[in-house]
Amino acid sequence: MSSSGVRSQTASALQSAHHELSRSRTVEVTLESPAQLLGGDGHARAGIDTLVGILDSSLRLPTTVTVRVSMPAGCDLSESQVSAFRAHCRIQAEVSWCEATTLRRGGVRALPKALLTSGVAAALGVVSGYLAQGTDHALLMVFFYAVGFMAVIAAWTIGWAPIEQAMFDWRAPAHTSAAYELLSTAHVEVVARTQIGG
Repeated sequence: MSSSGVRSQTASALQSAHHELSRSRTVEVTLESPAQLLGGDGHARAGIDTLVGILDSSLRLPTTVTVRVSMPAGCDLSESQVSAFRAHCRIQAEVSWCEATTLRRGGVRALPKALLTSGVAAALGVVSGYLAQGTDHALLMVFFYAVGFMAVIAAWTIGWAPIEQAMFDWRAPAHTSAAYELLSTAHVEVVARTQIGG
């Protein structure tokens, strides 16, 4: 799927999930070197991870993003580094979108069977409760109530998992996909950071 296709699908999916889109936003990240934009080390997180984390934590995604990179004086990002950053974001947008669609389709596919099984378990719970009320034998009544209670719990558990997957679980990776897609088209500007005490 093309990058524009991922963007349009992500945007429409998130809008249907009641995510409000604002207009524009500037996201800032502080780096020690240009290489840290895509790759962190043992002491510092990669700049791309910081940027995605900032956008991913926002319910409202902007329609356009400006990435302001603060680096020591004398450091700059080359065109090839910015292109690599954009390409990485496009790839990650597609990966996250594939994860979202896989989760959603899996939940929808499992839903009919789960609802049928859940309905059978709920019916068993109702029948067990009815039989418990109709018996005078104390031990048998406890047994029917126990079966009914377990059947109702099973009905809820069996039905909820695919419902949650189809309705909710896919939204987090879809939101991440949208964040990466925004960054792939972001305007990148570099500002020099003054060294204190240098």
